Amino acid sequence: MKEIVLSHYTVKDIAPAPWNETWDTLVAYAERMAPKLAPMDIKLKLCKVILDDITEDNLMMGNMVTIASEDLKTPEAPIENVLGLALDFSQCDTCVTPDGVGFACRTFKNFDGDDCQALPEEFFMEATLRVAFKAQHDGCDGAHCSTCASGCHDEELGERCDCGGEH
Repeated sequence: MKEIVLSHYTVKDIAPAPWNETWDTLVAYAERMAPKLAPMDIKLKLCKVILDDITEDNLMMGNMVTIASEDLKTPEAPIENVLGLALDFSQCDTCVTPDGVGFACRTFKNFDGDDCQALPEEFFMEATLRVAFKAQHDGCDGAHCSTCASGCHDEELGERCDCGGEH
């Protein structure tokens, strides 16, 4: 069975509302999707990554969700990279360190164009489907790099990726 891993990054002793909402949505999504992926010989696994140090870099990684599949040679990548989403940061009332210092929260536009700090299920679904599609087609088909889950779909470069397709 091929495994797809969705990892959610947080920082120790910090639990802003958008981070908690993202995790809750991710858990509900995985519980609902795991039985649907099993007949495709795909196992969905969740991982919560808790970063120990409160640093600017770690706070910027807080609430990041990545997707990876070692079985499918899909290295860990933030789902915003897989989906081509623009990452931004915006103020959040609950984004505060234990010392009371506020910090900006990762923010995206959802597929309707609205800003969201808590990642919606549709992001997890789209990223998972791209990796699952890769599993069903034994990786990139070499002709349509826009279907690659690892993001080799930059067609403006006019180069070939490892799969041999134009991108």
